[in-house]
Parts: sequence; C-alpha cells; structure tokens
Amino acid sequence: MRSPSRGHVRIKSRDPHQHPAILFNYMSHEQDWQEFRDAIRITREIMHQPALDQYRGREISPGVECQTDEQLDEFVRNHAETAFHPCGTCKMGYDEMSVVDGEGRVHGLEGLRVVDASIMPQIITGNLNATTIMIGEKIADMIRGQEALPRSTAGYFVANGMPVRAKK
Repeated sequence: MRSPSRGHVRIKSRDPHQHPAILFNYMSHEQDWQEFRDAIRITREIMHQPALDQYRGREISPGVECQTDEQLDEFVRNHAETAFHPCGTCKMGYDEMSVVDGEGRVHGLEGLRVVDASIMPQIITGNLNATTIMIGEKIADMIRGQEALPRSTAGYFVANGMPVRAKK
C-alpha cells in the first residue's frame, strides 16, 4: 500500500522543548479506503480456494457478515493499525515540498541535517529499519567525504531463469 494521504509535522514555537504539532492524516484519501476493501476481499478469495479447504475454519475477522463497502470501512476504521512506521515528513529533493537535499542538509539553513526515515520522499513497501540505517550510513559517508563504493557486478540468483520483473 502506497497511500496518497499526507500529513504534516509543524513547529509550534521557537522553544526547542515544545513538541511539534503532528497530523498523520491517515485514511484521508479515497484510494486508502479502496485498497483496504480490496485487500479484505482478495484475502477472502484466496482463503476460499479449494486447496485451502482442509485448513480453513470460519472467518474470524472482519466476519462474514461484513460485506458492503460501508461495513468494511467501519471495520477498518475500528481495527487498522499503523505499525508505527511514519516517514516522509522532511522529504528529500529539490521541489517546493522538499525539506532536505540529497545529503540531508536542510534547505536554507547552515549546519543542520536530517538523517532518518523522515527524508524518504515516499513510504517504501517493506520495514523502514534497514532503509533508515542505510540512509544514515550513506549520509555519514558523505559527511566524512568518503567515496561511494563502486557498483557491484556480483552475480545474483534468478529462479528458473525467470526475469526479475515481468515486462509490461
């Protein structure tokens, strides 16, 4: 899920001890709701394949009585969780919405960098931990003036000789 919903983090005062105003703004775009509905319906379809008959019990959650878009939305509203992986509040880039450049330097300020998950322009599909560590390592190397490692030419495994990505 790559939500188009966007929140914000805003400084409330010059006092560095005052917490910022944070608005996650989850589920503020119709696409978010549609993707959750689709996920529930596709999961049901998969779980009702004949190959899973001997393993499948009754549907526990959201429950078979939950069928309409409105019912699914109510279920999502009451049960969805974030997994506490926010990112993208200080977008890296050079457009008007970006906060930092490619080296984590805050636009318009001297001596201030942001080096964490907040600089990711978009949320990634996986867990943010490894990516955030790599951001820190990469920008630390830039600060120290270390050359980037050369591109690897090492071979990699491809199952049954299949292409890594299907051509569209």
